[in-house]
Amino acid sequence: MVNSNHGSSGDPQGNRLTRRQWLALGGSATMAGLAGCGGNNPNDPDVTMSSNTSNGDGTPVTTELHMRAPVSWQPSKANINPFTSTKNTEFWMDYIWWESPVYPNAHGKPMYWLADEVNIKGDGCEVEIKLNEDYTWWDGTPVTAQDLHTAYLISDYRVDLGPENTDDSWEIVDKYTLKHKLSGPANPSLQKSSYLSIAVKHDYFKSWLQKYEDAGSEEAIKEVTKELEEENITLNDLTEKGLGCGLWKPTQLSPTNAVHEKYEDHPRADWTNLKTFNWHLISEKQKAIQSLRADQLDMGDKTVNQAKSSSKVDVFNRFGTSSIVKLSMNWNNEHLARRPVRRAIAYLIDHDELVQVIKSTQGLNYESRDTVTGMSSKATKQWVDDGFRNKLITYGRNSKPQKAKQVLENAGYSKDGNVWVGPNGSRVEGLTYLTPPWNIYETIGNYMSPKLKEFGFDNKLVIPSSSGFWKRWTDTHDFDMVNWFSDTSHPANAYSTLSVAGIGKYDEIVNKSEAKGNCKVNRSMPDLSQDRSNKLNHPIRAKFPKKVGQKGNGGSKQTLNPVKWNNIMSQTQSTKEVKDLTKKLMWYTNWQVPHIGFYDETRAFWGDTSKFNFPTAEADDHPNAEGTKAEHFSNSMEFLMKGHVSAKTK
Repeated sequence: MVNSNHGSSGDPQGNRLTRRQWLALGGSATMAGLAGCGGNNPNDPDVTMSSNTSNGDGTPVTTELHMRAPVSWQPSKANINPFTSTKNTEFWMDYIWWESPVYPNAHGKPMYWLADEVNIKGDGCEVEIKLNEDYTWWDGTPVTAQDLHTAYLISDYRVDLGPENTDDSWEIVDKYTLKHKLSGPANPSLQKSSYLSIAVKHDYFKSWLQKYEDAGSEEAIKEVTKELEEENITLNDLTEKGLGCGLWKPTQLSPTNAVHEKYEDHPRADWTNLKTFNWHLISEKQKAIQSLRADQLDMGDKTVNQAKSSSKVDVFNRFGTSSIVKLSMNWNNEHLARRPVRRAIAYLIDHDELVQVIKSTQGLNYESRDTVTGMSSKATKQWVDDGFRNKLITYGRNSKPQKAKQVLENAGYSKDGNVWVGPNGSRVEGLTYLTPPWNIYETIGNYMSPKLKEFGFDNKLVIPSSSGFWKRWTDTHDFDMVNWFSDTSHPANAYSTLSVAGIGKYDEIVNKSEAKGNCKVNRSMPDLSQDRSNKLNHPIRAKFPKKVGQKGNGGSKQTLNPVKWNNIMSQTQSTKEVKDLTKKLMWYTNWQVPHIGFYDETRAFWGDTSKFNFPTAEADDHPNAEGTKAEHFSNSMEFLMKGHVSAKTK
């Protein structure tokens, strides 16, 4: 679905499970959202907010808004087929043209878009999704439960290799109600925010359902999937064939601009008095800065430093999230498979210096980290007590090259010239350091790569095109290190076994099992088809010390059971049980260092507050104040794309 390219899980097929997958994993977590706990970043006490978001009754000073489009996006070449894995859009762009039932805000709570209600029924194994009846496709036909059912079913067929292998857990109750049957109880705070896959038009995509049903073999089913992913859908198709249902319709495309006009029959059309937004295709940062200084851009979330220096725009919103940008390491590399090497990198990173580099280039204040936990600092404090945190291994906010050197030497490494050499004589050289072509990730790579090389870990930074990155990240795994992210709004997300956005992608090697017919928390030990994950080669049932803070291998050991523990965390209603398992997984992450968090993420947005009203933290004076407050602190998409930005009136 929408996340098959690069959604919340960061892995193919996103993070929405079919019932068959749910059975195998017992409802394993991270069906929850992309964003995390909200609140202002403690490093940003001087947050600037717009104070008036009312549309007013007067004449708007303008009906147009100008923004810079995502850097690598080429709308004339974009295949925006929601079922393809090779499109060049960013994940949030799908939500401009389509609608999903819900989307998690930065508190991890659901923002209700296409859905009016998501209700967990009875014992927690059944979910009822009631759709808002006012949404229509751009040809005027209503968006119904049938459309959503088709979207989910096609996704299931792709994953499970056709109808014969798919346990259809979706039932159309009536025109606007869809029922989802689960094999185990759902933690409501996670489950309600999980329905973020977009609806697709049944009349257009029903032929693909038929193709899957007609395919008579596994090979034929794979061929249908291949044809589906290669089906080209353009922005013009969305408008001309009525395939979209979002607030903004693409109406004019050129090499320099993608013009969108408001869909007046959208249920949120009266939330904003804007009629048009122009998405300017500016690939070079310097040209974007020039456009900003020439007052040609009205809103954005990049070039924050330059926005601060402009007399025309203000930073209207800045907030911390629970997301961590992190360095994930591929254990197929013999050196990175050794814990001392990963620990050496953890000691080597200077987090204070890195956040200063990001501030100087991006204008954002990020919070430094002092150790490896797998969770944001705020989430860590929320779920584990001070006494436990103080026992963890502290790798330090500042670089400790002598500690890194000592760890390596203790493990049998020695320096040969400018490069470290392992105990078997293999040199640490030629490491492939992959980063997605996203501005801030490139900044991190350009900072980290020479630091690693200077220390003696020879590496090459690779920044491919968007499609090139996804191929290496999802298909070939042709990298040794990668800049990635993690959502830690809940421990079940932070230590997800469905994605490298969590602790690791382990679900692929769990042997599928049938439902037992009861609706209870799955506490069983999953049957694994192999000992290590396909992605990053992690050991699934590793041994690690019982004593928290122990650096060596001695003493009493315990066995890592990540899938079982994650199943329980995502299903139990006991907060204490979640906290107890969080401690186990946090200690394992701290000891094993499967990845290293760089900083706690902050997002900032600027705009021309002299001409436009932007959303505030309270938004009490917004004409849809209750809905606006519920959707505050999330992603930039809802600011404009969901009707929160309006022109001032005169």
